Amino acid sequence: TKFVALAMMVIVAFTVCACSPTLPLDSYPQNGARKVVETTKNFYNPTGTSEPLQVAYYENEPEILLIDTKLVLDSLFKELVLAFSPNETVSIKETPSTLTFTRGNGSYCEIDFVKDVITFNDFDLFLMKGFSSNPYDLLASPYVNEQGESRYLKRGLSFYTPCYSLEIDLAARQIPLDIYNGKKFMPLSTFNDLFISPIGANFLYNGTDIFMLSGSEVPEALEDVIYLDQKTEITPALAAFNYKELCLFLDLYYGLQGEHQYFDGFDYYLQSIGLTEQLLSTDPASTFNALGTLTLGYISDIHSVVKGASPYYSEKAPTDEDRNVVIGNGYIQYFMEDEKYKQTRSAALGGNIQLYQKVGNTAYVTFDEFVYVGREGDYLPLDDPDQQMDTMAMITAVHQEITSDPEIENVVLDLSCNGGGAVDAAVYTVAWMLGSCDFPLVNSITGSRGITSYQADVNWDGVFDDNDTLKGKNLYCLISPVSFSCGNLVPALLQASNKVTMLGRTSGGGGCSVRAGVTADGTQFTISSPLKFTTVINGSHYNVDQGVTPDYVISKTENFYNRTALTAYINSLI
Repeated sequence: TKFVALAMMVIVAFTVCACSPTLPLDSYPQNGARKVVETTKNFYNPTGTSEPLQVAYYENEPEILLIDTKLVLDSLFKELVLAFSPNETVSIKETPSTLTFTRGNGSYCEIDFVKDVITFNDFDLFLMKGFSSNPYDLLASPYVNEQGESRYLKRGLSFYTPCYSLEIDLAARQIPLDIYNGKKFMPLSTFNDLFISPIGANFLYNGTDIFMLSGSEVPEALEDVIYLDQKTEITPALAAFNYKELCLFLDLYYGLQGEHQYFDGFDYYLQSIGLTEQLLSTDPASTFNALGTLTLGYISDIHSVVKGASPYYSEKAPTDEDRNVVIGNGYIQYFMEDEKYKQTRSAALGGNIQLYQKVGNTAYVTFDEFVYVGREGDYLPLDDPDQQMDTMAMITAVHQEITSDPEIENVVLDLSCNGGGAVDAAVYTVAWMLGSCDFPLVNSITGSRGITSYQADVNWDGVFDDNDTLKGKNLYCLISPVSFSCGNLVPALLQASNKVTMLGRTSGGGGCSVRAGVTADGTQFTISSPLKFTTVINGSHYNVDQGVTPDYVISKTENFYNRTALTAYINSLI
């Protein structure tokens, strides 16, 4: 089907089939809607190919695109769903005023087009990937071959505790849902924020065509068609809608609101820090600058970043003349630390950092990013060129080195310059060191929580056993203020096991997964999502955003990379 190739680029968890409405919609009143004009737009997937998509807009406001909600769910969205959950049946029930989508797992979403309210009985379960064991199983692949046998990673016990339902009052936010000529309409941006963004993709409308992005990055294949030929002012109507939709997105998905004390919503907060006027400007550079100042200045949590300017600006980013982003000291300090540690390491170990180094009886394993290249089906040869930079292949290679060398007594995982990356690779690394990885998460918005256990087949023999672990070795992890995101999560899980000794300085935090967003005017950004990484003690979840405190402090940066001295120090601890 026309969107299957696109669907494989994102993770999605739905299957939809349409049912007949209980009453004829053409007999239902118009709900006070302004005149809706239907039209067709080109819909581009990330590879650059396009198909026509039927859409609509309010008369005299063509820049605010609407979708026929049932039509889009039963065509484009259904194809995305079936690519990942081909065996699940989900029903659509329609009444004169509502659409209700019910999944096979019992979760549902009801959209009331008269009250302008959207209700999820379990938002996390509703968005769960079809092959996942629970909503907080974040792995990007089923990790099974055609015979259903586990490969690379195997899912074990999982626990999921749902909390309260989520009701989104769009009427209170002045974001309209409307019925016109028997059809139910929703703004494209609202549909994107509630149904598309949570699965890892985003819709972007540039006033002419619609584009689907993987995350919030404009792919190279779309660069020539996504930006307008020249800088163009946006309309006041689009600017006003853009602001409302952004506040909705941030209220729903910014995961550290409690830590930052954003208790009264982002509309209040943006007004209090003086960014509202800038966000309501018709200058297409204005949203970029305001979002840049918000994410890089006020929030300054490293995950939250403005990524690209509105297509109305005609370039990826404002020129120096138009750029006006205020960057906070916290953001600057992190990258100064990153440069310091990497320069010190290069001076001590050389610029080309070795994945594996043996010093006496100690093996050092070093990489700066958790990389996942995609793994479907059976094992690939270890020397396959497509996986040379993949963390799983790297771990498997060093595992062979370590387990075949009887002199190795200690293993040090050096994450001192690791800025994060893919969860799948992080889980694989933890399971390698500990024998299993218990991965807990909490949703700071819905209050639900879960934990999933994984094992890794590190030697790729199809058997998950002690031969895949570092059993019998003394285990250490080297961390610094640069160890961020998954580079912080892995040390947190290792330390919580009481099997791995932490060396260095307190890690840099980054306790949430990343959520990519696109505003209604097409500005691209990321934020810390509501999915919080945690550790569990006595059944209680504890956020890891404050960083991991080392068991043994290394005060001087240069001592991190004097591996002869560090090896001697480690042996003194045994």
